[in-house]
Amino acid sequence: MPNSAADDSPQFLCLSCYAQIVFYTCHDCDYRQAIPQRWQNAFTCGKCDMKVDIPRTRSYAMATKARDVQGYGYQYPRML
Repeated sequence: MPNSAADDSPQFLCLSCYAQIVFYTCHDCDYRQAIPQRWQNAFTCGKCDMKVDIPRTRSYAMATKARDVQGYGYQYPRML
């Protein structure tokens, strides 16, 4: 199924669940991932399982773009 996000977009709205999705990079392993915007403080990296703190603000120039995303993150703390 084709993705509805533009390649240079730092976020997008899921049309099936209406969640705002944003893109972040893990500082430990540089894994680029998608997470829901409603996660406000931190998330668990989808690759190295480390806690990633979400900054309060972020600029468009420094944001991870949709074309670079490799996977998705998990809630923190991660529920198994």
